Amino acid sequence: MIEKNEFVVYYDGICGLCDFFVNLIVKIDSKGILKFSSLQGPSGQKLLNDLKFNTEELDTVIFRINDQVYTKSTAVFKIIKSIGGFWRVFLVFDLLPTSFSDFIYKKIAKNRYKLFGKLEQCDISKFNKPGQFID
Repeated sequence: MIEKNEFVVYYDGICGLCDFFVNLIVKIDSKGILKFSSLQGPSGQKLLNDLKFNTEELDTVIFRINDQVYTKSTAVFKIIKSIGGFWRVFLVFDLLPTSFSDFIYKKIAKNRYKLFGKLEQCDISKFNKPGQFID
């Protein structure tokens, strides 16, 4: 269950690009504030149902801060802001119109399996802190 002041990244657990992104975030989240959940898992599926998203089309990362939900490029920028540090340099792209950032995000998401591969299953071995991965 999600508690207050929790930051949860919901991602496509079988996407090679998503797996790379999550591995990177786990390593650089020096504050240790982020938690993770695969969109294919029970928490991810419940969130998708609650948001009335298609539970079969997992084409966006979702970032949830308590009851606030962000998707696509906005989610990526919010994740970067929460991590802080050097990575904030990438927030320069947040100055672009969201419609443009989301257009680029959708193009990458549409071709992510072709470009970055597809995993057999979600690899949770990267999560080494208790409670870091939700279901």
